[in-house]
This record gives sequence, structure tokens and C-alpha cells, in this order.
Amino acid sequence: MEKNLIIFNAQAGKSDNNEIAKKAKAVLERHGQTAVLKATDSESDAIHAAATATDQYDRLITIGGDGSINTACAGFLQAGKAIPLGIIPGGTVNNFARALKIPLNVDQAIDNLVSGMPKLVDLATVGDQPMVSSLTLGKLADISRDVKQSEKRRFGPIIYLFKGVKALFKDRSYKLRITANGKTRVLKAQILLITTTNSVGGNVAFNPDATYDDDLLHVFILKRFTLPKIITYGTFFLTGNLKRARGVIYLKCREIQIENLSAQKVETRIDGDPAMKLPITVKVKPNFLRIILPKS
Repeated sequence: MEKNLIIFNAQAGKSDNNEIAKKAKAVLERHGQTAVLKATDSESDAIHAAATATDQYDRLITIGGDGSINTACAGFLQAGKAIPLGIIPGGTVNNFARALKIPLNVDQAIDNLVSGMPKLVDLATVGDQPMVSSLTLGKLADISRDVKQSEKRRFGPIIYLFKGVKALFKDRSYKLRITANGKTRVLKAQILLITTTNSVGGNVAFNPDATYDDDLLHVFILKRFTLPKIITYGTFFLTGNLKRARGVIYLKCREIQIENLSAQKVETRIDGDPAMKLPITVKVKPNFLRIILPKS
């Protein structure tokens, strides 16, 4: 009999999480498993719950988007080990779930908890913080920062497009020193994106070369992202060919160091949430996670 801990954010605006958790508990119990519900009221509370679960439970279930999955992984890192993780997607974009082909429908995602199988999945880290899907800096980070939670809930992913057009009128670039694969280069860039999967912005065709278990970071550096180039880059983005676009540097590595040589501070965003300033070192932890994925 497997023991499951279901953690979820019970804060205002997420009231449906409680009902989803109860439904998941009922399904698991009908299949001979046990489930305990844990409503968390802060990020630190959720991290602590995930960390302690590694010694007390067989599996951890989280409800939410990339940020909620990131929090669960932070608990795993704190514990130094991971137990199988089940995901019931509840975010706006759900990059990680899309990349791993976890159903976005709640009922189907719950069914996957009993019919799916744990598979090894890579996790990236930035210092002691996990990165499950993506890290951005430059204009992409500026766009994400300007999008409010209320706007995401009201408009969905399309809000990023509107904010993105606005950001294009700001001609800001950053001077960076980047070290990867034994080479160091200094360059100016307006956008830097690091991913661990093939999905960005909900587009699972973004990078066909990337898989969740390839032991690699996928790095995209755009020197200039201007209004005249938005159609060109947009087409390459949608067709999975951004790395082939002119003015784009693409590299694969297991570790990358990024230093800021600009006068202004450069902030990053990890899995859509505000994170640390440069300098940073991003590393991949191959096969650290065990995610419950559909058998097919």
C-alpha cells in the first residue's frame, strides 16, 4: 500500500485546489493507496513538507504549475533525495507538464497517478535553487515581471504577447561573460533563455532537440530582439527552429556560468518567478527526479 502526500496552495484565488486534492485522495484510496492532504500557506511551508515527505511517504503529489513543481523540487534538494512526484497541472502555461505529456485535464491527471509509472527526469539547479523548466534574463524576464497573476488568470498565455510587444520598444541589452563547455565569451544580449525541456511558453515544439532526460541544458542567446524581427523570430519559435535564426546563439552544456559586465543589475526569473541576480552558475542534475508519467 503506497502512501501519498498531496500538497497544495490553499491561499485565496486557489480555492479549487482543495476540491482537486480531495478528488485525488478519493481516487488513490479506491485503488488501494493512502493519501494525506497538506494545505500549505507559504513557500517555505511547502518546501518543508516536500523535504520531510522523502522519509515519511512513498510519493509526493503537487497541484499547480511550474512554480509549484519548483517548490516541491526545492524540498527534494533540501533533503538530498527525491521520491516519485505526481503532478496535477494547475498553472497558466504548465511548461513542465506539457513537455512530459502529463494530461492537463484534472481528471485525466489524477487517473495518471494510478495508471502512470515513475520515470527518471533531469533537474537543473542554480546554486541551491531548482530549475524545472526555464530560466530567463533580459527582455523575457522583464516581460514576465510585468505580467500580474490577475492578468494571467484573466487572459491566459496571450497576455505575454501583449506585454512582449511593449517591451520591444525598450532597446536594452546586457553585457555578459558566459562560460560553458570549457569556453568563455563576452557578448551583448537582450535575451538569454535556458531550458531543460522542449517546451517554452506552452509551445512543445519549441526545441525538438531537447528531452527531459538528455542530461543537458539548452541555452538560447538573442543579441537583438527588435520590433522588425518579431515576425521572423516568432515564426522560428513556433516551428522549433529558433536556434537556426540569424542573430541567435544556441548551445548545449551541462553547466554554464553567467556573469554581468553591465553597469545595471541583471535579474533572472526561474520557472516564471523572480529569482537571483547575476552572477549565476546553472548545472544539470541528471535523472535526479522520478516523475509519474503516462505509460504511453
